[in-house]
Amino acid sequence: MRTTLRAAATALMILLLGAVLAGCSAAAPAPAQLKAGIHTITMKGDRLVTIHVPAHAIGAAPLVLVLHEFPGNGALAMGYGFDPLVDADGFVGVYPDGVSDGSWNAGGCCGDAALNDADDVAYLTSVVKAVEARTKIDPKRVYVTGFSNGAMMAYRLGCDTDLFAAIAPMSGDLESACKHPAAASVLHVHGLADADVSFDPASDAPWRKAGGCGPPTVTQSGSIHTSLADCAHGSSVEVVTIDGMAHEVPWTTSQGFGAPDIWAFFKAHPRG
Repeated sequence: MRTTLRAAATALMILLLGAVLAGCSAAAPAPAQLKAGIHTITMKGDRLVTIHVPAHAIGAAPLVLVLHEFPGNGALAMGYGFDPLVDADGFVGVYPDGVSDGSWNAGGCCGDAALNDADDVAYLTSVVKAVEARTKIDPKRVYVTGFSNGAMMAYRLGCDTDLFAAIAPMSGDLESACKHPAAASVLHVHGLADADVSFDPASDAPWRKAGGCGPPTVTQSGSIHTSLADCAHGSSVEVVTIDGMAHEVPWTTSQGFGAPDIWAFFKAHPRG
């Protein structure tokens, strides 16, 4: 009799455990897939992420994370020139908000994010993962760009994660320790008249070393100076400096270089 009772009790425990596990699985359904168009999701309390899914994506799409300046937000970053390219070129554009005062913790800068040591590396990693869970993304074609404080944050993401095939900081510098970044392509765009964040060519040195890059080829076309170094496995480090450009987002109409050129660089540099 004791053996029978013990066996019955064991069977009941197994049934109860199975019910609990089934309940846990049912409580966490897969997130709904996003259709073509512009969507917003809320993450980490009240931080908004705007996601633009292209109308005619073919297969797994590239992802371009665009980071705003300080102070700023994702809506401001949508005006940097990348959003009109989403439907035309079939990538997913992602525009997250920084902390409440519109800053990112890039290491030495900026605002409340740096003051309170916000873990924006972990946050932005979770943003990328959340978008990947809601859309079909090619993990070999995940990119990040940003302006000013957003550019500094793009550098930090390139230093502290291996998510990105290429990074493209605009008018920003490296504000964090970056001894051993994952190999990635880099496009650094900076105005030579920038009085807010001076151009620092050393910002790109960690990727030259990580990529085993050769000596750069330097060219000039009008006010645009280009230094291009080829690196291992098809990667490259390119620095574009523009005469007369202050601390501003480069625009094709005024400086001869802009979002379409950055997107062209991204397209040419998937992860090898």
